[in-house]
Amino acid sequence: MLGDKTSIRYAFILFVIVFSAKVYAQVNINSPYSRYAVGQIYESTDPLFMAMGGTSLAYRGPNVINYSNPASFTAFDSLSFVFQGGFNSNFITLKDNETSSQTNYTSLSYLLFGFPVTSWWRSSFGILPFSNVGYDVHATEHDDDVGDIEYVYDGSGGVNRFYWGNGFRINKNLSLGFNFSYLFGNIEKSRAVLFPDSIYRFDFQIKNTTLVNDVFLDYGLQYSGKLNNGLILEAGLIFNNSVKIKTKETQLAYTYISSSGGSEYFKDTIESYPESIGNIILPTSFGIGLILKKTNKWLVGMDYYWQNWNKYSSFGEKDSLNNSMQISLGTQFTPDNSSVSKYWKKVNYRFGLKYGKSYVEINENQLQKFGISFGFGIPLKRSKSTLNFAVEFGRIGTTDKKLIQENYVNFSFGISIYERWFFKKKYD
Repeated sequence: MLGDKTSIRYAFILFVIVFSAKVYAQVNINSPYSRYAVGQIYESTDPLFMAMGGTSLAYRGPNVINYSNPASFTAFDSLSFVFQGGFNSNFITLKDNETSSQTNYTSLSYLLFGFPVTSWWRSSFGILPFSNVGYDVHATEHDDDVGDIEYVYDGSGGVNRFYWGNGFRINKNLSLGFNFSYLFGNIEKSRAVLFPDSIYRFDFQIKNTTLVNDVFLDYGLQYSGKLNNGLILEAGLIFNNSVKIKTKETQLAYTYISSSGGSEYFKDTIESYPESIGNIILPTSFGIGLILKKTNKWLVGMDYYWQNWNKYSSFGEKDSLNNSMQISLGTQFTPDNSSVSKYWKKVNYRFGLKYGKSYVEINENQLQKFGISFGFGIPLKRSKSTLNFAVEFGRIGTTDKKLIQENYVNFSFGISIYERWFFKKKYD
């Protein structure tokens, strides 16, 4: 018979699996900059890495599933099974030089599993968002003949990612790996022109729906070596080549009448393209990370990530994008991992910073982003399982040149459950 703690763990896993489909369907961000490309690219909200500014490329551990670098999977124990699940809440303030608005949403961040296959081969699979789209932008101008003219840009949806990753130990210091990922989801974008002051003009709208359904590979390499005085140096490298993602697109342009209650009454179809098949070009990217640590004491690390968004295209059309980059700095400190009397000394305390440039460029102004974060990991008693928490404060963009600035606060909670496989207990 399973013990109480084990029952709680499996009940939590079952709850997350059942709840995940509902949560993924309800993700609803609010960012005007998510209208570009395939939306706002998902950054890991695993609280362990988020608390360290996103520093992850060189990180490896027996009870951590670091899908950002598949070479890290070789750190799993030979008889272990690891499960990770987490939730994320975002509180966003959008502002320009005149107005501001607030919004928030909560979503499932990730659902991951890791396990050994052989003495030199470890594997992992999981599901998480790849990109999110959510915006509702209104602009109004006045014409003396027709009155106010309102332009509405609306978008929703996103792309999810299911991956199967494998890490292979080359020797005691070097590992390599790859993630085989399946992208799926749909993105809906619409543009409308409204004439609220005229009874002689019909409102006009164009709706585009893009269905994404394809696979791609990304690769990772990690090195871990011992230095003097008990120090360990870890290095990580990730890379993915430019890839064509198959997509299907439908488009409908029509006129309609809007009622005072907000309902739309269809009038005429202007254009209709039931389905066209094409490609989205996801550009090349690479990242490099370094970590210096003393096991169970402290670590400091840094990541650099770059992606060639100049080469992005959708159905042969390019967008106003520029190459993105991000630098992350992070640290973790554990006062006394072996403490018995003072539990707080066994807690992992984390802090991080990040700075980057988004792929979005408007009016020759490439958006910059900045974040500061902190968090902690609480080990569960008599177990290698942990509860992780993180908070991140940051901003994207600026109010200069009539742009919109996003100020956000992210809260992340996750659990990492470490279980022994094929290990028979001597006592019950």
